[in-house]
Amino acid sequence: MRDELLHLLFPNVCVVCRKLLQKGEEQCCSSCMAEFDPFATLSASELMLRHLIGSRFGKNFHFDRGWCRYLFHKESPLQHALHAMKYEGLFRLGSTFGRHLGEWIAEGVDTQEIECIVPVPLHRLKKIERSYNQSEKIAEGVAAVLNRPVRPELLSRTRYTRSQTGLAAPDRRKNLEGAFQAGQGAMARHVLLVDDVITTGATMAAAAQALRRGGAEKVSLAAVALAAKE
Repeated sequence: MRDELLHLLFPNVCVVCRKLLQKGEEQCCSSCMAEFDPFATLSASELMLRHLIGSRFGKNFHFDRGWCRYLFHKESPLQHALHAMKYEGLFRLGSTFGRHLGEWIAEGVDTQEIECIVPVPLHRLKKIERSYNQSEKIAEGVAAVLNRPVRPELLSRTRYTRSQTGLAAPDRRKNLEGAFQAGQGAMARHVLLVDDVITTGATMAAAAQALRRGGAEKVSLAAVALAAKE
């Protein structure tokens, strides 16, 4: 609560170090952003993501393409920024992260085949608690760059699940069994599924499976960060 009040009273300070932002900086100062750990290339992030998914799911989770902008490290400036976005009401930071992710993808990938962007949904009770879905804000930022519609109605979270934080990989998968369901609208053939952080891939796997059951032929993945092995 103290941090939320601080952001309301002093909106022009960095969410990580609390220093005043300079002209052109948004929510997070250049010095803190310089401490983020970006992937050098799109292919590097996709290769690491495929290795993670393959080691956890084998051939049981196939996705078309996949991109992450940063490596996620515990207690890093990026973790503090993502925490502020997720829990402290700084939804605009989600849009900023989304734009950065979208710009990076657009630099090296032809995304014309992707028909729409679907954020990983929150359960309605959790969305009431937070007042917004951070993944939806990220998706909106990506969409603004890729010029594709955001279609949150294509996927819903039908079961309230405990937080994935602290759960081992098998427990994460079990926690999400049956948690997602495809919506009633006409399903796109190729969907870009967006989340904030990919840790084990369990959330993406469960959400992608629901989209495929609903008729999606291809599901690609995008996230602000991919958890590093530490």
